[in-house]
Amino acid sequence: MRCLSGKGKILLVILSALLLFAFGCICAPPMWSRSYEPISEWEQREYDKANRYIYPDDVREDITKYLSVTIAWTGVIKESTVYQTDEGPDIYDLLEHHYYDWIEDFGAQQERILLSPRGEGLFKTKWCVTKETTQAELDEMTEPGKLLIVYGKPQAMENDIIIVEASYIRDIGKEWYTTEILDYGRLDEPE
Repeated sequence: MRCLSGKGKILLVILSALLLFAFGCICAPPMWSRSYEPISEWEQREYDKANRYIYPDDVREDITKYLSVTIAWTGVIKESTVYQTDEGPDIYDLLEHHYYDWIEDFGAQQERILLSPRGEGLFKTKWCVTKETTQAELDEMTEPGKLLIVYGKPQAMENDIIIVEASYIRDIGKEWYTTEILDYGRLDEPE
């Protein structure tokens, strides 16, 4: 068996490094981002008409200016109450608003939505679900810490908490968002 010369060793090291680099590039998950994409035609319609530059503090300042404006806010469920009706359960949620840049991130982390830990306080909304909704589904829908994207119109104020009449709500599990990676404020204001 022959030993490699100095040049052979160098070539072997370079070839090994190139193979490791190529293998790493092939096997590493792609990292990219995109603008937020609604999951249904219904959500797309609401997303298209929503003004994402209106925030809770704007509404608190003068709710009458926003009664007919569709907003899109992200909020994390603080608490939920379920009331049974003849049509099915109504869910009332108290949410903590968080700033969202409306970008989905496909990086090394599992979470796709990188919310800011900051936001503009509490708001409430209601959803109506069908009679066929099981208790297990209700428990999952009302789980504290779940993220909701709420499309709707501000309707009233209750002790500085805005009541939003929802036209569409998308729920997102805890595993798909985080408030621990990015810290930012309003989209329309530089830091």
